[in-house]
Amino acid sequence: MLLRSAGASLVLVAFASCGARTGLFGPDVDVSIAVDASVDVSIAIDASIDVQVDATPDVSVPDVIEEPTGCVPGTFPFTPATSQIMFVLDRSRSMLYRLDQNVVAEPGVTSRWTALRDALDQTITPFSGEIAMGARFYPVLNASGEAPGACQQDPEGAAIAPALDNAENILRVFRDATPIGGTPTARAIELAARESSGRRSVARAILVATDGAPNCNQDLEPASCTCTAPVTPGNPCNASGPGDGSNCLDDAATVSIIREIAEERNTPVYVVGIGVTGGFASTLDAMAIAGGRPRNAVPRYYPAETPAELRAAFGVVRDSVAKCSYVTPSSPNDPDFITVNVAGFDVPRDPDHEGGWDWIDREFGQLQLFGAACAAATASNVAGTIICDRPDAASNDR
Repeated sequence: MLLRSAGASLVLVAFASCGARTGLFGPDVDVSIAVDASVDVSIAIDASIDVQVDATPDVSVPDVIEEPTGCVPGTFPFTPATSQIMFVLDRSRSMLYRLDQNVVAEPGVTSRWTALRDALDQTITPFSGEIAMGARFYPVLNASGEAPGACQQDPEGAAIAPALDNAENILRVFRDATPIGGTPTARAIELAARESSGRRSVARAILVATDGAPNCNQDLEPASCTCTAPVTPGNPCNASGPGDGSNCLDDAATVSIIREIAEERNTPVYVVGIGVTGGFASTLDAMAIAGGRPRNAVPRYYPAETPAELRAAFGVVRDSVAKCSYVTPSSPNDPDFITVNVAGFDVPRDPDHEGGWDWIDREFGQLQLFGAACAAATASNVAGTIICDRPDAASNDR
């Protein structure tokens, strides 16, 4: 949030203009499979979800786009996909607030910033050697309390690039930084998507953890927008000058960019709201749905008003990324010409993502398990039978 903002609410991911842009991620993106928008997950149970990634991406080198998986009939074991999580982490001034109140945490009381650090430490450190992790913190480290400085963002490539054994590098930022400035989540999530791998033969996800409504879009009109903080009488949305929409709610653009990332890059965006939500819970819900992996409960984003809830939310996403994405060596020409078997039992295709499986990217042989199917899966007990050609009518009549 901006320094002038007195309230704090939750928010997630976004983009800094008022609509999604076609071709936002450049010519390396060749993705056509849309991501469905629900998942069987509650804050305390093992759930399932999807993702896509390279273990050691280098943002200075163009991503390699693999050839699509061809169709070969037969029964095959499925291989767990390499997993990556790109964290997009809020360090605006309101992260100094208490989890349960929109006031600065007094000495001896855990702040949102400290709770975020501790939850990450406990959930990602044990898996640092198994999941490629990266992080983009926003706003910039030396942000100011006033716009436009409060809305500055590190340039592309300045984030911690996803790699194995990266947990300590991410946690070190918490020791070296103090929250300040606004909440430019839109720009942060756009850059994080660019800094994630563009490869399609692996599983990647973006997880955004924030406590404030997205703002910092100066293209919005302060006289007519929804403000993210109490306003000063006579000064629409606490604008620093004509046309300054930095304190305006940047919800429409946020939802658009998240949806574009989920659908065009097949990269789900998980939304974790830290602390009390205030009047912006609906914004967080819309972002979680657009990201393709909301909770199958109300609210749709992952709420975390206690340290335990924050740890549980991260644990659900971590386990889903690590356990439940698989790669097939053969891809059917028809999306339904496949039987998926987990631990000796056939599981149904489930577009609602509650308890079966669904395609992440059929062309490249990626699928995701959900609910009970995810919980039962291991590295060696998932397989499938694939048919390449539709049986003829005579065969169907017999």
